[in-house]
Amino acid sequence: MNEIFTIGYGGRDTSDFIALLNQYDIDTLVDVRSQPYSRYAPDFNKERLSAILSRSGIAYQFMGDSLGGRPDDSECYTYSPQRKKKLLDARKCETRDFYQRGISRLKRALSAGRRIALMCSELEPHDCHRGYVLGKTLDDDETTVVHIGRYGEPLTQSQIRETNYQEALL
Repeated sequence: MNEIFTIGYGGRDTSDFIALLNQYDIDTLVDVRSQPYSRYAPDFNKERLSAILSRSGIAYQFMGDSLGGRPDDSECYTYSPQRKKKLLDARKCETRDFYQRGISRLKRALSAGRRIALMCSELEPHDCHRGYVLGKTLDDDETTVVHIGRYGEPLTQSQIRETNYQEALL
């Protein structure tokens, strides 16, 4: 069985972020943000982050185009009457070709022995698509998904589901 990690950078500085990646022996960070920049945290912009990770011996890969939380494909959304807007629908997203290609790339890297962490901006995995879309897909495929929580604690996908966050989308 494969194991993949997820991490958010919100509220962390780069040294704490790198320390957590090292604590979990991560060798590849996969950026799953739809837009790989942050005006509020410029060290987490794609180019700066890639350079910082490289100095720490961690590879950087952007995959927000295939695994991001805001895909361009309108078929990935469902209208929510309660919120009066379209919301990302995990079930719909999982069926799209671009998404399946992204998941296949992750699985190949895991099969090759890579220690991967998926990164997005939200600190908590239950506030992010890495917990309620990516985590669900990978967990359903018998990949152990371990979310690195706010304080660096490991949270499994099962624990995230038990919290009932985003339950409507699961």
